[in-house]
Amino acid sequence: MLAPGEIRLLSYLVEETLAGRASNLHQKVIAADVFGKEITSFNPRSDSIVRTTAGNLRAALGSYYATRGQSDRVRIELHPGTYVPEFCSWGVLSPQAGSQLWSARASMEARTVSGYRAAIGKLDTVLTEDPNCSVALALKAEALASQAIHGVRPRPNLEQARVFAGRAVEQLHPAWQAWLALGIVRQALDRDWQAVEECYSRAIESSSGQAEMNVWYTAFLAGRGRAREAARNLQRAVDHTGYNNHTCMGDLSLMLILARDYRGAETVIETGLQCSPAYYQHHLHRAILLEAQGDPSGALRVLNETPLRLMERPVTWGLRGLFAGLSGSPEVALRRIQWLRAAGKTGKHIPQSQIAACWIGAGNHEEAALCLERAAEERDPLTVLFRAYPMTRHLKGNARYDSLMTGLGLIEN
Repeated sequence: MLAPGEIRLLSYLVEETLAGRASNLHQKVIAADVFGKEITSFNPRSDSIVRTTAGNLRAALGSYYATRGQSDRVRIELHPGTYVPEFCSWGVLSPQAGSQLWSARASMEARTVSGYRAAIGKLDTVLTEDPNCSVALALKAEALASQAIHGVRPRPNLEQARVFAGRAVEQLHPAWQAWLALGIVRQALDRDWQAVEECYSRAIESSSGQAEMNVWYTAFLAGRGRAREAARNLQRAVDHTGYNNHTCMGDLSLMLILARDYRGAETVIETGLQCSPAYYQHHLHRAILLEAQGDPSGALRVLNETPLRLMERPVTWGLRGLFAGLSGSPEVALRRIQWLRAAGKTGKHIPQSQIAACWIGAGNHEEAALCLERAAEERDPLTVLFRAYPMTRHLKGNARYDSLMTGLGLIEN
């Protein structure tokens, strides 16, 4: 049974979306229209009525569809990170499978090695029951592609993701996530930028714009020289969900760094640290920002204080070598390279982009560019950001690096 505030919110969100006004659904407008708040003075940081009611509604919908509503053919979903409802045509999943599907999404939000591994296991449970569930197929494709950033060999994972994304779009009523997943795979594997944008456009259209705020799509925009556009999309996500949504805040701060809006990034990071001081990405992005601003010593200090389990985030392994080397200790960067290579000999996949970061710290730009070439050949999904990352500014003018960026079709922001 929905509480009165949840009923008002659900009715409003559905009516506004069906009327074509989904882009206006952010906290201040909702607070005014649904809860009678004064729009000019409403402060979502101090008044949590919108995000709290939305969170309760999200949980109530999940509970309903896992029990009494499990036979409903059309479902209303309200995903974390947005106030725009999604209308999905579902097959009948058992309560257990429905719960696993929701739980898999939450695991993916952690953006860690263990999170993606857990999500894939849960999605396998759903697909055992319903092998043609478009949402589950698409989410597994996205989880596999995301796992390719986090310590597994990219190409095999991406080839698996291609299979699941293909099955997702082939269903009679494909979920919008199916087109998003296909765009993700084509972005990482094929780099056919026109085909990639066509997939994302279909996802955006069928999701009433929700796909515009997906981290993979915003990475695509940054790689195509459109980081400021991506930052605007992510700002909408923050407006929708509030400043306590640490994932959205983290995505926004990094995109502002990639867009070279350092003042804006600093504001978002400081706000994020106030709201979620234990979330590692706020600390990590602060370190990246300091290096971009020419303070590698400060970046190293912040990195040392970051609450992060090292093995959970392979995409950070090269940063210590980068920051230390640029701070005047290239020997630390060289030792880091030795450590990474030794780890690679044990069978662990070491992203070549992390070794490249260490070579930049050591001052060997030719080796750094060579490692980025290898990363691109391995189909590291982060290749799309190689021209946008602040650290690669040190490689500008290196013939090997410049040729790689041109060949990949990446555009400077």
